[in-house]
Parts: sequence; C-alpha cells; structure tokens
Amino acid sequence: MLVDSAATVAAVRAALPATTWAHFACHAVSDFNAPAGGAIHLEDGVITVTDISRLRLQSAELAYLSACSTADRGLGANESINLASAFHLAGFRHVIATLWPLNDTIAAGAARAFYQHLPDGTTADDAALALHRVIRKLRAEHPDRPDLWAGLIHSGP
Repeated sequence: MLVDSAATVAAVRAALPATTWAHFACHAVSDFNAPAGGAIHLEDGVITVTDISRLRLQSAELAYLSACSTADRGLGANESINLASAFHLAGFRHVIATLWPLNDTIAAGAARAFYQHLPDGTTADDAALALHRVIRKLRAEHPDRPDLWAGLIHSGP
C-alpha cells in the first residue's frame, strides 16, 4: 500500500506493473480542452491520462478510481479519453470510476461496501454486480440526491 507521503509518482509508477488491483483515493482532474491532460494527483505530482495509457500491465484486474470525474468526457461529443479509459488501455479489465465530483464521505463508504460485496478471489468478475448493489443501497438512502450515487460507474467485461 502506498499511503500519504509514500504515494509518489515514482512509487506508483514502480508499483503498477506488479499490481493486479489498484485503488486510488485521491484528487483527480479532467481537462475538457485537452482530455489526455486529465490526471491523478499524488503526493509529489500527477500521473496523466497519457502516462497511464502508455503502460502495458500484464496482470491488471481492477482499478478503483475513487477520485473526482475519472470517467468524465471531453468537450467533443464522441470524446472518450479519460482516466477510466486510460486504465483500460493500460490493461485493467475492470475499472470503477466517477462521472463527476463525489461527496468524500459517500465515496469512502461506497468503496468499503464495494469491496465487502466482492467475493474473495483473484478476479474482479463480480465488480459490476458489487457496484450495482452499492448504488442501489445509496439510491434507497438518498432517493432525491442522484448526485451522491449516480456518478459511480463500472467499465469492463
């Protein structure tokens, strides 16, 4: 685990090739004018969409991007360049991402619940179902606040 000051750009880049599951709980930005410039903010800098998409990860299974707007689209109607798609290009089969900024408390609780809903194992084949269960619970708790739950998405097989 790379937490707080240990989550540097160099440390994350070094760890990703051997990682099967990655969880990012940090800040992220989208760049609507230049989507490849979207980035995850780490302790000492950023890792951009371009940086991530250039990786070739052989064993990547799940990337959970608990950060704002990691699946946000650019200004172009057909634009699909974002952090979530970059993690797919890098090799992650499943990506959990966000369409817009999320409430920090809701995001943390959703992540905890997501992992509780996943069966033990080495694959994330039930990631979509686990996220669906989390979203249904959040929707039941906050039916008039889709901004709190509708922005969480799963992308993958």
